[in-house]
Formats: sequence, structure tokens, C-alpha cells
Amino acid sequence: MIATIIVEYNPLHNGHIYHINQTKQLLKQLAPNEDNSIIAIMSGNFTQRGDISMLNKYTRAKHAIFAGVDMVIELPVVYATSSAEYFANGAIQIANKIKDLGLICFGAECDNFDTLNMIAELTTKEEYNNLIKSFLNDGHSYPVACEKTMQKLTKIDTKIANSPNNILGIEYIKQAKKLNCKAKLIPIKRIGGGYNEDNLTPQFNSAKSIRLALSQNITDTNLLKIPQFVCDDLTKSKIDYDKFFAIIANKCIDMDNVYEDNEGVINRIKKYSQIANNYEELVELVHTKRYTKSKIKRILTHISLGHKSIALTKIGKPNILAVNEEKKHLLSKVDFSGDEIQSNLNSNANKIYNILSNDKISSDNMVIIKANFY
Repeated sequence: MIATIIVEYNPLHNGHIYHINQTKQLLKQLAPNEDNSIIAIMSGNFTQRGDISMLNKYTRAKHAIFAGVDMVIELPVVYATSSAEYFANGAIQIANKIKDLGLICFGAECDNFDTLNMIAELTTKEEYNNLIKSFLNDGHSYPVACEKTMQKLTKIDTKIANSPNNILGIEYIKQAKKLNCKAKLIPIKRIGGGYNEDNLTPQFNSAKSIRLALSQNITDTNLLKIPQFVCDDLTKSKIDYDKFFAIIANKCIDMDNVYEDNEGVINRIKKYSQIANNYEELVELVHTKRYTKSKIKRILTHISLGHKSIALTKIGKPNILAVNEEKKHLLSKVDFSGDEIQSNLNSNANKIYNILSNDKISSDNMVIIKANFY
């Protein structure tokens, strides 16, 4: 049986390895006599929060294989840097290109599928969408509008609906129905530090807390709770946000529209890019009560990558980042049909990433890895 997991690994940590191992256990229970495999669908060089990945997509794909994943497929950059709806849409489109896929195992704060499914169904109702629009028109940010709408329509704890990984899980469920995905969706409960947790914890750390600790020159793998092979690469990693700011400030001048901006935020970015001294200051200046920092950072990333008005329809030809040498037969399970539009956007993202990072991409080709599992 084949299971897929949808990941970012920015960076890969012990909580992610727990997720991989839990998925392996599920496969073993459901198909004890089969040659089971895990295929990861992973963001490339830029993430759903609008951040630049600490390590390039091939390095992170290598980490995934070392941690027990059998193959890694890239989630195209436009989808990987989109809102939860389109992030999930892209991931499920790729899942549909994997033949004989049995499971989609996603991490979530809530591991009760029925609860997540109930919320997914609620959010497709006209009444829900009308209330969202009403709260947005009142000046609330999208997350606040969602929370207020949930409070009006259901007694389900709004924390469940608004927890970061649950939000994505709910979208996976919605997109799986929309795209007629036959695989069974199973949430795996996230444990340890929360998605937005800043501090290191006694159990599993969030990727965010690890990034913050590394910025403070903390490299003890026991404290960070990351494998040594990840730490070895991370200590050599450096992202130049001054160059990122310069690219954004330069490109936004000639842009009248940008992907995911349907409210004219580009005009605020143009204005404040001439005032701000760095990337962090620009995010703070453009950010308002209505526009979350995550949304602003995604739009800034789209500007840097030249993503203007893009109609997201078909995922195109899948891009394999890495495969375990012993599982190369999995390549025959992937439908490689489709156009090259997303591939061209991915290649452009590689070039921008190489300007920003010292973990440069030398070749945009699949890596075959002989894995010594963690």
C-alpha cells in the first residue's frame, strides 16, 4: 500500500519523524503483507507562510529519504506559497497522480476525522461564506472572520477550526471531495510544540522554534530535537533577507497586480518599500488588522518570484525531487502527463533562491539516494 504525506520540512525535526513512523505503523496494520511505501509531497524553496526555506528543496528531500520517506514530489511553488485552500488543492492534485494510492496521512492538532469533516462541510455552505464576507466588510482579518462565523453557526470549539494544521487538514478533506480523490484521509495527532510555538519544548519542537533557536546560534541536537544529519546542513545555511528585500522593492515598482492580492495591497507595498529599511520592517508597515502577516509575506514572495495574476487550474507534470534507491519502482506509479507551466515557475524560483541562499541548487534533477535510515 502507498501512503502520501504533505510536508514542508523547514527544517525536518523529530516530530516529523514521529509522523513518518506513525504512517508506517498504519500501513503495517492495514496491509501487513504488502511492500508498503510513503511518498511525500513537499514544498520547494518557499513555504506556505511566505518564508524562504532554510535549506533548498533537494537538501530537504534528502533529509526526508534519510528519515524514512521513499520518494519526494515537489508541490509547485505557486501552490506551496498559496493560502490553505490552494496549497491543499495542489497537494491533492498531485496525490491523484499517484497510482494505487491508499492513504493520505496528515498531521493535525485534532485527530478526529469526523470533527474535521463536519467543519469542512460547514465551510462549504452559502451561509458560511456570506457571513465571512460580512465580517471582512466590517474590517476584520480573514482568520477573525472565520472564527466569528464559526461561533455563530456551530458549537464546535473554534480552536479546532482555527488551529494551523487543522486548517490545512480541513482543506485537504474539502479538496479531496472536490477532486474525487479515492485515497482515505487519516489525521495523525500532532504532539509537542504547537505550530506557532516560539520556545523549545521537552518533547517535540515546532519548526518555528527551531529556526529561532538556530538564529541564536543554538546547535545542540538534543535541545533542538533534530537529527544530526539535519543539523550538519543547517549550521552551514544562511538566507540573505537584505537581498530578498531589494528584489521585492525593485520588482514591485513595475507591478500593477500580484497573485493572491485582490484588495490592492500591492499599492501599500509600493509605498512602504520606499520607506522601510529592511524586509522585517516592510512586513510590519504593510501589515494591518485586515491583512495578516502571513498573507503579506506570501504576497511579498509572489512579487519576488514574479507571480502576477495566475489562474490555478492543472498541476502539470510532477517533479520528483528524490527517491530511495531501493524504491525506484515507485516512479512507475506516478502519472507524468501535463504541461510544463509549473515546471517553468519552479525553475525561476530556483534562480531566485540561489541569489538568497548559500545552499545553492546546482542541478534541477531528481536525486537517487541510498538511505541509511535514521
